[in-house]
Amino acid sequence: GCHGKTTGRGGFRLSLFGFHPADDHYSITRAARGRLVFPAAPSRSLLLLKPTMSVPHGGGRRLEAGDADYDRLLRWIAESMPAAAPQAAELEGIELFPSERMLKRNSTQQMVVTAVYSDGTRRDMTRLAELESTSPSHATIDRSGLVQIADRTGETALIARLQGHVATARMTIPLDAADVPPVKLPIAGFIDRHVEQKLKTLRIPPSPVCTDSQFLRRAHLLIAGRLPEPAEARDFLSSTEPDRRTRLVRQLVRSPGFADYFAQKWAGILRNKRRDQAGRVRGTIAFHRWIRNAFAENMPYDEFARRILTATGDAAVNPPAQWYAEVRYLDRYVDDTAQVFLGLRIGCARCHHHPYENYSQEDYYGLAAFFTRVGRKGGNGARERRANEVIFVSPTGQVTHPLTGAVVEPHGLGGEEQQIPAWQDPREALADWLTADDNPYFARAMVNRVWGHFFGRGLVDPRDDMRTTNPPSNGPLLDALARDFVNSGYDIRQLVETICTSTAWQLSPEPNPWNLDDTTACSRFQPQRLSAEVLLDAIDSVTGVKTPWENLPLGTRAIALPDEDYSNRLLKLYGRPERESACECERVEQPSLTQALFMMHDEFLETRIGSDSGRAAQLAGDTRDEQERIRELFLAALCREPEPAELKQAMAYLHSGQPPHAAWCDLVWVLINMQEFQHVR
Repeated sequence: GCHGKTTGRGGFRLSLFGFHPADDHYSITRAARGRLVFPAAPSRSLLLLKPTMSVPHGGGRRLEAGDADYDRLLRWIAESMPAAAPQAAELEGIELFPSERMLKRNSTQQMVVTAVYSDGTRRDMTRLAELESTSPSHATIDRSGLVQIADRTGETALIARLQGHVATARMTIPLDAADVPPVKLPIAGFIDRHVEQKLKTLRIPPSPVCTDSQFLRRAHLLIAGRLPEPAEARDFLSSTEPDRRTRLVRQLVRSPGFADYFAQKWAGILRNKRRDQAGRVRGTIAFHRWIRNAFAENMPYDEFARRILTATGDAAVNPPAQWYAEVRYLDRYVDDTAQVFLGLRIGCARCHHHPYENYSQEDYYGLAAFFTRVGRKGGNGARERRANEVIFVSPTGQVTHPLTGAVVEPHGLGGEEQQIPAWQDPREALADWLTADDNPYFARAMVNRVWGHFFGRGLVDPRDDMRTTNPPSNGPLLDALARDFVNSGYDIRQLVETICTSTAWQLSPEPNPWNLDDTTACSRFQPQRLSAEVLLDAIDSVTGVKTPWENLPLGTRAIALPDEDYSNRLLKLYGRPERESACECERVEQPSLTQALFMMHDEFLETRIGSDSGRAAQLAGDTRDEQERIRELFLAALCREPEPAELKQAMAYLHSGQPPHAAWCDLVWVLINMQEFQHVR
């Protein structure tokens, strides 16, 4: 609220969400000479007059005279505002009951928040807890804890918060339509068993398996970031081998395109950014090459994380040190480490107890303590200070708690404090804790991130916001994926193969009468827009004209660019991130009018389509049958043959009197502007 801000408001300051009761008691009863309370006439206290609007209050009406909260405050003031006794039982946690419930549409459910104290007592605190629903379109909850279920199938999580503690519950609303067919998903592995169980719970029948042409295009674009060549498409679509899809996935995860594509994604997450500084190009190119090699060689993910976190030296010699050259500051070390490798956004805990998690400032500065000995030297001048830096580990360094001033020893989230000798790099201890097989965050964060890439949304979404109050859409599946990832030795290639050979990933994007509204249970494939880099490469592929990049070989793909300093109008329009943040949300995925106008008549596109050396010119001069040439164009753009009506329209246009080159240019333009081309389906 207003008074929970760092500076408070109107001379009155409280801790955010009441995380520091002792400080709040002082602010209410002693600050400003106790002007807020009047024990001689409690009802005349500003603490009651303001929130009831008996006197003007910028925050509006917050209490009603005579209600339970008002009377509780009135009695407390009349009793001389006692503080909690030193021996009083402490709140150890809260419970939200029922924790799970299957409910019909348009029904209600009463929730109860129970506080659990250190002396074993339990108390109903429903009216004092803060309650909310993560999906108000499925269910809402009022202050009394009454849940109103909407007329919609799906799931929602309910969240309760009280004095720094959080609890969640899940409400499931199954489909109650008549004549719903049995839920049956062809089982290819453990992923499908968990998905089928979720669909059975919701009574949502899945769509059928996608066509071979849809799978071919989906696999190439999401695994290797590129379209297949027409010859590749013909070979796959003509194959009768029963394992052709599995073999294609295994081929693509071992292709250069996979390494290029995932290196591009991780270079953004790890902020590999030149910032228009020529002196930094050695470091950014070296770091990008190192990331790409890690994916090309299938470096275990735990080793990948360790080598980044413990990097020292010059980035040109030891490329992972580039991460420290860009991230630089202690708070960013903590924020980025948590978000990138743990899937947690804990920046709030830098200043106060995290409002949506059970993380305190002690936890935040315990992570910060692992980085306090990181030093840097070298560099000349403000612009060059990062170019020649050397990262080293100092024998000394500590961090203090901002409220108590006490030195905080290094410890992982929820872990024990560690005494680290001067000769040891504290970051090695951090890497040990972070990559331990029993770490509850590390493997789950990575498998959720990879799942989100292939399905368009994570099992926890946003993908890097895996807090307690943002529970997964399929918790057992997330746990199973994490266990399998750990047991594989953190094998990213195997993780991708497991996901992409599942039936769940191979479902059709076309909805059936029962799963149209489903976006989380994996009853069908959710179409995704092509990312900026993949779209540019796809346009290059279909037009047959390669985009040139300064100081790079002609034919270098956009997904293989080493840093953000290579400019292009399409990349900017379609939301390529500037790498200012570790959050994947920096990539803009929403469509815009400017994008539509660009695709309609921008010179960039027109020159590529109309190039004398492009695909349109080649097709215009080709002596093969026109229908065969049209089929090749459709294979190049959409990985499928034209429908009979499409073939008829294309033939008619080619014979409409247009010059052959111009007519073929128009056909290329039409395909590029199709939603089917600009999306993965």
